[in-house]
Formats: sequence, structure tokens, C-alpha cells
Amino acid sequence: MNVKTLSEEIIKPTSQTPPHHPKTYKVSLLDQFSPSSYMPFILFYKNNHQEYSADQTLSHLKESFSKTLAIYYPLAGRFKDTATIDCNDEGGLHIEAKINSTLSEFLKKPDIQFLNNFLPCKGNGLEKDRIPLVAAKITLFECGGIVLGACLFHKVVDAVASSAFLNTWAKISRGEKFIEPDFSSASTLFPPRDLSNDFVRNFDNFFFQGTKSYMRRYLFDAKAVTDLRAKTASENVPNPSRVEALSAFITERLSRASKEAKSSTFSTLMITHPVNLRQRIEPPLPDSSFGNIIWLAFAFYEIDPSSDSDHKINLSDLVEILREAFAGLNKESIAELETDEAFNALSELLESVYTNENIKIYRFTSANNMGLYDVDFGWGKPVWVAHMGDMVGYRSKQQFVFMEATSGKGLELWLASDEAELSILEKDPEFLEYAIPNPSISVE
Repeated sequence: MNVKTLSEEIIKPTSQTPPHHPKTYKVSLLDQFSPSSYMPFILFYKNNHQEYSADQTLSHLKESFSKTLAIYYPLAGRFKDTATIDCNDEGGLHIEAKINSTLSEFLKKPDIQFLNNFLPCKGNGLEKDRIPLVAAKITLFECGGIVLGACLFHKVVDAVASSAFLNTWAKISRGEKFIEPDFSSASTLFPPRDLSNDFVRNFDNFFFQGTKSYMRRYLFDAKAVTDLRAKTASENVPNPSRVEALSAFITERLSRASKEAKSSTFSTLMITHPVNLRQRIEPPLPDSSFGNIIWLAFAFYEIDPSSDSDHKINLSDLVEILREAFAGLNKESIAELETDEAFNALSELLESVYTNENIKIYRFTSANNMGLYDVDFGWGKPVWVAHMGDMVGYRSKQQFVFMEATSGKGLELWLASDEAELSILEKDPEFLEYAIPNPSISVE
């Protein structure tokens, strides 16, 4: 397979930043605390647009992309400093390409490493330069199927806001009404602050690791999810969520693989999950609230040293700790996030954990129930929403991503790790009892 670029250009918004909006956009404190990386989304569509030629389809998508940038005007600008975007209407990156394959051929056995060819830029990599804040790549299959690869800069938007941008683009493409984004709530509630160079360095070191991280995709189908929820339940948490149950199970199996690979020595597991705060804030904020309105839930699990030889981890206990971490992000604790005490505590945490060999960090994130499968440009909803391939050759944001399964109540896990751990996990019978490696995608 080969992807050939047809065009690459910076697309300006159809109209300049509205006069009633300031020419500079102040990000929030939560934006400042978000990683300097692109979030990748890859959406696959069947050929349900036979009435339009390929050129007409590409032209229409480019035009609606430009209109969407006019609505999401900060995304058409560029960062001036750590707290300010210059709303200069410079535009977003837009690439058009074609691939010498059909959609059904590719999805019959998805080539995870090849997925990066559908992205307009590298995903989850540390970015420092003056870059476009949004980028899109439209790739046409020989059968007329389409892939939309989108990258949105995490310093400006979280997954909820990214989905809102993509859905607005799709609604504009369909000629339908859309909800105007709210650009003021986040920075009003969480004003930005001056960040020291030491804090920025420690923050980058916490999120971005080495230059080799290999991606694997696993499906936990509806039965596996049900079984794992039952397996991890306890009297205190009788009904674990899908994410809680799978996070505990995956952490347990990965930590075993890490011990066996002898890639590190540790006695403490640290699990992080970004949590959407929109419905936890008092009063709640709508999903149209722009920016990063998220905070990390931190969960720590101490491995019993007396059982370290066989590395016993109690899954129910791990789920309880996760539940407590999620519950701890309530309206009272959220209101304290902008205080000096919270900032100093975070600074100390970041400085201490990433160099501590006794702590093994597992960074989870979830793109479930965020409307990515609703992004319909007029030829139907996507048949699959994918993450990305290997992260090799640059400092990457190592994390484990949950994506919605294409059908049922299952979840996909996109797991990035080093080769030694992956090779052990891939042969782990207890893991494979629940996890299906890279199954095909039906386009019927």
C-alpha cells in the first residue's frame, strides 16, 4: 500500500476573527497543564457519496473546513506565549491524498503501523515550535471510501472539544445548524498563571518519555467486559465501570510483563486518568465549552513486598483505589485547583515521580461516549474510529487509550509500550482470555 499526497496547504478561515472577539485568546490554567502534543483521530467512511465526484467531495470538505475555522477562531491562530494565542487567522493545515487500496481490503486486517500515513502530523509527540493548532488529512481509497485523519493541539482542546470541532465541521458540511462554542468559561473559572521553566520541564518529563513506543490494538468485546467487571467487583464497588475494571486488569497484566521483562524495578503503581470536569463543576458546563476542562485522577497502589516474588495484585482493591481517585474530583476539590497549594502540590508530584524507580506509571485516557462515531459529513457515520500507529523517533506521550468498539458494548485498547513488555503480554494466556488482538472491521 502507498499513500500519495495530492495537495498540502494552510487553509485560512472564511472570515476574519469577529470584531467582537479579542485578537488574543487567553488559555486557561487547565490548558497550560495539558501536554504539548497533537491528539490524533482517524475516521474511516464507506463510499456513500456516489453522486459526487472525488474532486467535488474534496473541494466541499476543504470549504467546510475553512468555515469551521471561522467558528473556532482560536484554532486558526498561533501561540504567542504559554498563556496567549494570537488570533491572526493564519489557518489550519489541510492535506489531500489517495491510497492504492480499497477500504474493505485495509479493514480486513488493519495495519496498525500504517495508520500514521493517514495522519497530517505525528501524534502524541512533544511539540515546541510555532505550529498549526489543527491539521486534517483527507485520503481517498480506490473504492471511494474516505479516511479523515485529524490532529488537534492538546494545549488548546481536550477530547470533548476536539469531538465538538469535528462534529461542527460535519454539520457545516451537511448544511445543518450547530452549537456555538463557549470560549470564555474555562479561562474565567481557571485563569492562566506564569509557569516557571522548571515546572514546564518537569511537566514535559512526566508526560513525554523515550523515543521508541510501539502500538498494539486489542478488543475487549461485550462478554469480556462483563466478565472483567464481575472479576474485579467487591462489596465496596459492586458494579465497577468498564473503564475501572479494564484499567485494573490491564495494569495488573502489564506490571507482570514489566517484572518479567526486568525493564524496571518498582513497588508502587501509579495510574492516571484524565477526567472531564464539565459535569462536575458547579454549575455544570455544556460540552460546547472550549478548551481543556479536564484534570488527572491519580491512583497509587502499593505492591505487597511479601508477595513480590509472584507479584500478586488484588484487582478488587485496585478498582476501589481507582473509584476513590475519580470520586475525589468533586466540586470542592475542583474549586481548589487554581490555588497556590494545589499548584505547589502538583509541582512537587511531577518533580518526584518521573525519576523515581520505585514508581511505575500507567497513563490511561478514554475517548468513549464523546460523539466521534456521530461525525457524519453527509455520507454516513464512520465505520471505524482509530487511534494511531507506532511512536518511534521522537519523545512521545506514552498512554493507553480506550476507544469505542464498532458495535456492542465492548472497548478497544490502544496500548503503547516497549517491545520487551509487549512481547510478553502478547503471549500472556490470562490477558488473551479477554483481549482479542487487532480484529478485522466489518464494512457491511
